[in-house]
Amino acid sequence: MEKKISIKDIAKIVGVSPSLVSMVLNGKAKQYRIGEEVAKRVKETAEEMHYVPNMVAKSLRSGKTQLIGLIVTDISNPFYSAIARIVEDRASELNYTVLISSTDENLKNTERLVEVLLNKGVEGLILVPCDGSKKLVRKLQESHFPTVLLDRYFPDVELSSSCLDNYRAAEMATEHLLSQGYRNISLVAYNTKMQNILDRISGYEDRMKIAGLSAYIHVRKVNILNSKPDIRKALEELIHKEQIDGLIFLTNMLATNGLYCLNEMDVKIPRDVAVVGFNGSDAFDLFYAPITYIKQPVEQIAKEAIDILIKQINKINYTTKLFLEPELIIQQSSRRNP
Repeated sequence: MEKKISIKDIAKIVGVSPSLVSMVLNGKAKQYRIGEEVAKRVKETAEEMHYVPNMVAKSLRSGKTQLIGLIVTDISNPFYSAIARIVEDRASELNYTVLISSTDENLKNTERLVEVLLNKGVEGLILVPCDGSKKLVRKLQESHFPTVLLDRYFPDVELSSSCLDNYRAAEMATEHLLSQGYRNISLVAYNTKMQNILDRISGYEDRMKIAGLSAYIHVRKVNILNSKPDIRKALEELIHKEQIDGLIFLTNMLATNGLYCLNEMDVKIPRDVAVVGFNGSDAFDLFYAPITYIKQPVEQIAKEAIDILIKQINKINYTTKLFLEPELIIQQSSRRNP
């Protein structure tokens, strides 16, 4: 087995002390007035010898691991995979490494993963909470462990969060369908107590009430873990019994499964029903009638989350709940005369 190169080995080759090598490799050459030529020789020798720093020893000395935990519900969801990529890139710019986990919307998984990441020495957490996780989130808040909620939040827990303005997003989707002349507009949501979904439902309902269309408010809630059969049942009732002419799906996964079901039912978009989704996906653009959707500022949501977390890690007393502006991308699926 090849011997691992140490600071002592580099010091011996260069002809200086191990402490001097350590100062140079830790970026403290100027602080300790080490000559540029000596510092250059140390760095070049370390590179030639393929020196790899002992991060465990370094973290023990400094009390910092430079690790951040990111817990999402489903990394295969395009929205969360995009979030993870941006968080990783931003963290790397700040010399942090991100450990990523998925909970599958399961409370026990969430609790276990938080414990695992804390035991691995992460300095902070970015967490997408699941249904029933308020108690866990409150514990993190009360322990003052650096934590930022992403995409979802709890109104009565004083913990930083970076989210979409979900109420406004649903308002925009509803206003757009109303402006196109649709009146019998329904909404398909997950059966959950998470605030982001509740805010979207409220935005839709309030806008329908303002338009004097309370009688046409239809909210169908489906199982978050096995939604396709529930979606099919809900759509058959809405299309054939309620005779809706507009439909809003509150997440990209709901929309993807919903479009599949509508296609199976031979429902034509927008001839039979207009459709608006959330978040967008390749499937939205490739559908025979490209889908209108609410676009989330994914990059801003992710970068704000990591920047807030770094402030907390650096002992800056900072708590904020961010609600970022949505954008409506109008395509063929919702136009009255496409």
